Amino acid sequence: MLVPLAVLFLVSGLIQAWRDSPTVDESIDIAAGVTSLVRHDLRLAPEHNLLNHILPALPALAARPIVPAGPAYRNDDWFDHTDDFIRANDAAGKLQRVVFLARLVPLLEGLAVAFLLYILGARLFGAWAGVLSSALWLTTPVFIGFSHILSIDVSFTLATLAVSLALLHFLERPSNGRATLVALAVAAALLTRHTGLVLLAVGIIVVIGKGWRAARSDALKHAGIVAFGSWAVVWLAFRLFDFTAPTGAAGARLDGLIAAGRHDSALTRLVLAVPWPKEWAAGFAYLVMTSNPKPAYLFGHAWDGGKWWYFLAVVPVKVPLVALFVMVAGLFGWRRYSKRKIRLGLAVVVAPAVALYLTVALQPLNLGLRYAFPSLALWFVAAGPAVRLGSSLSRRVAAVALVGTQLAAVIAGYPHSIAWTPPPFKPGYQYATDSNIDYAQDTRLVNQWAKGKQPLVDLLLPRGFDIPEGSRPLLDVPPEAVGGWVAVSATRLTALDRDRLSWLRAYCPVGTIGGSVLLYRFEEAVDSSPGPTMPAGICSGDVSTRTD
Repeated sequence: MLVPLAVLFLVSGLIQAWRDSPTVDESIDIAAGVTSLVRHDLRLAPEHNLLNHILPALPALAARPIVPAGPAYRNDDWFDHTDDFIRANDAAGKLQRVVFLARLVPLLEGLAVAFLLYILGARLFGAWAGVLSSALWLTTPVFIGFSHILSIDVSFTLATLAVSLALLHFLERPSNGRATLVALAVAAALLTRHTGLVLLAVGIIVVIGKGWRAARSDALKHAGIVAFGSWAVVWLAFRLFDFTAPTGAAGARLDGLIAAGRHDSALTRLVLAVPWPKEWAAGFAYLVMTSNPKPAYLFGHAWDGGKWWYFLAVVPVKVPLVALFVMVAGLFGWRRYSKRKIRLGLAVVVAPAVALYLTVALQPLNLGLRYAFPSLALWFVAAGPAVRLGSSLSRRVAAVALVGTQLAAVIAGYPHSIAWTPPPFKPGYQYATDSNIDYAQDTRLVNQWAKGKQPLVDLLLPRGFDIPEGSRPLLDVPPEAVGGWVAVSATRLTALDRDRLSWLRAYCPVGTIGGSVLLYRFEEAVDSSPGPTMPAGICSGDVSTRTD
């Protein structure tokens, strides 16, 4: 049953990987990854870890990308170097191929997530539970959307499931070898995302808890293998790629980041007290220092910073209703399993899911459901016991409803899976923003639309991209002088520029590009008085009018 769903996932992902523009983070990661691979150094963009740079860059080399060596690269300015990289490859006609080839890696990682969901669910709750867990991933548009772009979120989800599976393997029969497998999985998580530290803590606690009553010495030994082994593998990976840490000006900049990070918080000082590789430690410090409160929006409410409930509240905006019902109902199916299975599920599914959720819920960035992908994937595993609920007839009816609505969602989301939202949350830009809707994935389509229209624009753009030729920045024009065509990214309208564009939210757009960029057309002078927090719905005509 999963094979045709995987084929659908792959085909849809490949097509969208070719047609979508580089997203906000992709430009930086691809430029840093290719440059790091070609120049054999890891001083660029340290906030995203080693595996996220190197693995996608490997197939991208087949397009023979241009790697600039200008002042930005020499001065270790990874943002300006990204601009140079993107513009050079775009001018040479290579950019689309470079991006597409790099995206093959996350697409395969998305398929691997589905495979591990099946394995984990089947070993805990039976084969059909594994099928359900995997199918939920393969047929939910947001996962197709983020698996066809270079995404740290999907790769960390894969690493999280690998840790859970390794822990399950260990708990079934503890041994030094199986503790080493846990260490390797945790190291992969640490080399993918710095929040792999959470999985390291969970792994150590689970390993100690397993053997503490029976053999404390073995429990401590296994915990030591997990802790020291994962740390050693991180060191080995960095130094095998680059025998020496960055020196000179680049090394001094990384040292400066680490020094600044040591003054941030007690937790940061504790992490940086461990002798990590310089590049890893600098990336952690930079991530902490740049995790400042940013504009957020959901359900017509706007704020700055983080809300602990945000990632739970946004799930219904990105997951179809029937799938959401199954996810909740499945938790009640746990009582149909033995106490041993429940204990295993609590240790390898619930514990990492809750720990990772608390980590993202307490940080100040509410920029999209993608931050909670690992917890959501583990929730799919926890929902697997739904296959044992109800009568045989009710299960068949539920299966038909789930398959029908999920396939309908895949079809409806294509070719704009990132921006897709389920009923009743349509149009999506009214209910969510940022990477839930608009991750700059439609930049090329906006450029094509803008030809000959000379629009006013306020767009979320990837590094290296400029506003469309012939257009002008909307924010440079007083509202009273606005006329003709206007194009505004959803993220700009409801988050980044929400105060300056308050008046525009009162007007209905005449359409959207990919669901992420709103299009307006004005024939008369606009009213610049402040509008509502939630943008207006789509116009019934072809002229934008004020609706409040």
